[in-house]
Parts: sequence; C-alpha cells; structure tokens
Amino acid sequence: MLIVVLIAFKGYGVYQHGSLNVNGKKMYSQSAILMDDTGRVLGSKNKHKKRQPASLVKIMTAILALESHPDLNQVVSIDASQLERLRAEGASLAEFKPYSQVTIRQLLYGLMLPSGADAAVILAQNSAKDEAEFVNQMNAKAKDLGMNETHFANPTGIDDETQYTTVSDLAKLWNYCLADGNFKAIITTPVFDDGQYVFYSSVFNNFGDPNIKNGRLLGGKTGYTDEAGLCLASLAEVNGKEYRIISMGADGDHDTEQFNMIDARHIYEAL
Repeated sequence: MLIVVLIAFKGYGVYQHGSLNVNGKKMYSQSAILMDDTGRVLGSKNKHKKRQPASLVKIMTAILALESHPDLNQVVSIDASQLERLRAEGASLAEFKPYSQVTIRQLLYGLMLPSGADAAVILAQNSAKDEAEFVNQMNAKAKDLGMNETHFANPTGIDDETQYTTVSDLAKLWNYCLADGNFKAIITTPVFDDGQYVFYSSVFNNFGDPNIKNGRLLGGKTGYTDEAGLCLASLAEVNGKEYRIISMGADGDHDTEQFNMIDARHIYEAL
C-alpha cells in the first residue's frame, strides 16, 4: 500500500506515491523526521527504515567523548599509524598533524565541523581502552537511550554491513546531545580558529545562506557515503522557536547539489 500516512509534516506535505512533498516540492531524502525543541515529533517519512548512517555516527562519538572528558583542555597525542589507516580507507580527515599534541576541544571541533575521521579514532582511543571497547560503549549508550533499531560498528561512520540506524533512533540521540551545552556550542559554530587549527563547518558551507524564511539555520552535522547517500542532522530557529530535522539517504554526492540541505531548507521554510 503506497499511502500509509496522510499527513506527513503537520500540514506541510503529504505522502503521494511514496514521495514526501513539502509545499509541492520533491523530498529527496529517503527517510526524515521533524521535531520541535522538546523532542516532540511533528512528522516523519520512513522513520523506522534501517540505513547506513555515514558520519552521523560521529554524533554518538562526540557525546561519549564529551562525557568521558570533563576537561576539554586535556592534551592527547595523535597516533600517526591511525592517520595512515584512515587515508587508505578514504575517510574524511580534519588533517591533524602526526605525533602532535592536541586538546580534546580541538579534536571535538575537528570531529564535528569538517567531519574528521582522524578525530573520531583518536577520541575513541582516549575515551576507552581501545577502539573496540569504545564501540561497545556506543552500543551501550544507544541501548540506554532506547535506540533499539541501531547498531554501531565503528566511531567514524565508514560503511559496515553491521552498522545501521533509523531517523527515529537518531532523533533520540540528537535530542539527548543538544541538551549538552558543549555539544550544542560545537555544532552551531561556523568556523573554529584557535591559532593552531582552523575548521570550517560542512553544514554551513553546504547550506549556503543560513537565513531562511522567518528564521535561520543554527547548525548541525553532515554525513555521506556511497551506500548511505547524503545525510543531515540539523537545527534551526523558525518564528522564534527551535526545530530539528534528521534526514538520511538523499540523492547526490559531494559533487552534486546538496539535496539533504535542500530538503532541510524546504521543511524549515514550510513551518
């Protein structure tokens, strides 16, 4: 049956032959969920469909690292061997210098703004006895948050057939993380520059003008792999109130139009 739900985004669009339209515009993302700042779900599309999460995995990596390191000025070392491994895997990197000494704060901004897999692995290794144990902690945290449609296999988001989640589960994680002041400060920063490293937010870079009808984009986290498609966790202020969207599986890639951003703009502007 093609028409499962009549109202998808509380008057903003309807399911028509499997596609979600927002004010008559195409919905590119295969799954999406819209919430207000209380976490109340206003509408969704395929919210329980399991998908590869790409770099949206780093949301979990970030919050576990934050909860493991109350002192963001703590200094750790960059493991050069891990950088070589990640380059071989084709992972996105924040380009931390091999053998350098960096702070947890720098790693977190490098993780969330340019989506550095190098930051993810170094944070994982410094938050648990090794990367495998950190992944166990990721899955334990997911269970604690009621993310029953999720399984993590790595802290980077590199595709793995045993790694999956849903927008419904990611919404639970996103709302939990946004209650953390440090996390929210990081993902709403367009540019981080501490004199040693400069990181630019892929969300702000790809979204373009942050001003939207009756509001503005506040920040978020991007994700992309060939398997996962274009993914996005975002938040915006519209008519003086905060709203949040998780979307996964949009058409396109790094070299096309950023259809995950187009979807987010259309949904926010339809509020």
